[in-house]
Amino acid sequence: MADPSPDTFPAVDNITHSLLGASLAEVALPPDASAAQRRLFFTVGIVAANLPDADLLYTRITAPPLGYLLHHRGHTHTLVGCAILALGIWLIMRWPALRRIVDQSPARFWSLVGFALLSHIVADAWNSYGVHPFWPFDNHWYYGDLVFILEPWLWLILGLAAAANTRNRGGRLVLYGALIVLPLALVRFRMISVGALVALAALGAGLVWLYRRREPGGRSTTALVLVAGFVVAMVVANRVVRGAAIATSPGTANGVMVDLVLNPKPASPFCWTALAIEKDERGGEYVLRRGNVALLTSRLCATANTDSVAGGKRRAVVWSEPIRQSLTRLRELNRDDCWVRAWLQFGRAPILSDDGIADYRFGGSGPDNFTFMPIRSSAEAAVCPRHMTPWIPPRADLLSRSLEN
Repeated sequence: MADPSPDTFPAVDNITHSLLGASLAEVALPPDASAAQRRLFFTVGIVAANLPDADLLYTRITAPPLGYLLHHRGHTHTLVGCAILALGIWLIMRWPALRRIVDQSPARFWSLVGFALLSHIVADAWNSYGVHPFWPFDNHWYYGDLVFILEPWLWLILGLAAAANTRNRGGRLVLYGALIVLPLALVRFRMISVGALVALAALGAGLVWLYRRREPGGRSTTALVLVAGFVVAMVVANRVVRGAAIATSPGTANGVMVDLVLNPKPASPFCWTALAIEKDERGGEYVLRRGNVALLTSRLCATANTDSVAGGKRRAVVWSEPIRQSLTRLRELNRDDCWVRAWLQFGRAPILSDDGIADYRFGGSGPDNFTFMPIRSSAEAAVCPRHMTPWIPPRADLLSRSLEN
């Protein structure tokens, strides 16, 4: 890909999860909290907000890349999984020294544990990677397509409140320094523009002013409300982008759009990427097409300045040339190859090459895409991978021969 995009990254960053946990801990603390309570609440809040990612510890039970693709965002990223993780925290809290602290404010503490664990699933649901939180009752993937996976706006909203609340001067300086260095690093790696950096600086200055006279609990409450407002705004933006993308998609005469994957660009909520997946049953193919959508003006979005389809005019929506794929080959691989059938439990935008399969959300069709899996020989394909999951293939609509979807 010519420029970094949200599709390059597989999961919400742990910075956001940790800051959500810290904010929830501050809100949950009793007004007269002791130093021991503060330490326990913040430790447990941050750990619980990251704990569903414990599935990374066992992804190797299935051969790569399937282990990561199927087990990460797997069972620990479900409501049942969170209940089991909460039980694990409860067992640890039975230790007498910890139990005495918990018993000072048990309702607040266990509310923190519950909300912190759930915050992880909710935050992961915002992006295009997806979650299936209702296992084992519903094994479908759900995609938010709302928030960039590494979102500096969220870092500032949550991080500046956390820094202002930090009692240790050294820790406070480290947090403020990180909130300056991280966006600069994203500019250095060309993930955000200088214009976006200026907007972040203005946002940061406004947040410092907003937080400065509030009490710690009030700061964190305000930060969480602002995060909720940001997500709601992105829901609205998503609907506008979706309508524009569908209205301008070139399409084929007999094609039916079965999915439209949307992602905002980092720190640029007015600039979005789109990935249309279209099924042409009569033509025996499915089509993948990337696009860029500028909500206000293409000048704000560096990759949406020229129209690669119609040639040279500035437009709000720009589509690339289509990539055509064989429905017959995809269906034959799903039928005959255990490994491809397992891979299709994850792949939302399958792209086939001569020697492999990859998810077009995360790059091209080659090995540089972390989802790439080589296609095995017939003998190897007959030996199925171990420790499979029950996820329903996102592209069951392509595997079916129905003319509708």
